[in-house]
Amino acid sequence: MKEIRKYTAGALVQGRQVWRMLFFVYLAIGLLFVGVGILSQLVNGASLEFFLRDIVATGKLPFFAGFVSQLGGMLWCATLTVCLFSLLILHRQNGSMPASRRFLLQAAILTGVLLLDDIFLFHEEVAPEYLHIGEKFVMAGYLLLGIAFVLFNRNEILSSEYFLLGLALAMLGTSVFLDALPIDDFGLRYFWKRLEIFLEDGFKFAGITTWLIYFVRYAAQKIESAL
Repeated sequence: MKEIRKYTAGALVQGRQVWRMLFFVYLAIGLLFVGVGILSQLVNGASLEFFLRDIVATGKLPFFAGFVSQLGGMLWCATLTVCLFSLLILHRQNGSMPASRRFLLQAAILTGVLLLDDIFLFHEEVAPEYLHIGEKFVMAGYLLLGIAFVLFNRNEILSSEYFLLGLALAMLGTSVFLDALPIDDFGLRYFWKRLEIFLEDGFKFAGITTWLIYFVRYAAQKIESAL
């Protein structure tokens, strides 16, 4: 009984410490589900299940449909988590390493943008079909974001393992270049079209993986220095 009372009292203390945070978290979740419910009534042909259920189950697709694409999304999420968690740790170390914290924050924003684009097909479908923004304009915007990210943080990048970051950007850039090729206009045979898809997604996945490796190593080095 003493053990039960001890852990019950501890749980109550913890609850009092985190209730404000949980209130806003659950409020955001509630608003999300309310918004989804409203959208399911406004969007033609979209039921509530379309917004809430897994895409494979909704589309009645094989379980392996989009396997590599989902893995890529997980790697984007992992990089975003590494950047934000490292940023929090460095911030708690008396606000040390301002250049590193700025770099991690901007990397988290850029990674989040690319993650959302990858998951929701922003440049392929949302922008041209719903916002009437050409795919080329969106890709040009991403290119400018990438260039600005490198230029604003060039000193921090050059003091790190910049080979890995350069390799990641080169692979992602190659994937974008292959995606932009008007392959259907070339009149190529089936094999070459399949090869283009294989290379495009292969470079993309390798680029995302290298992006994650770079920031894991960068964050580990900075946290070790700060501690």
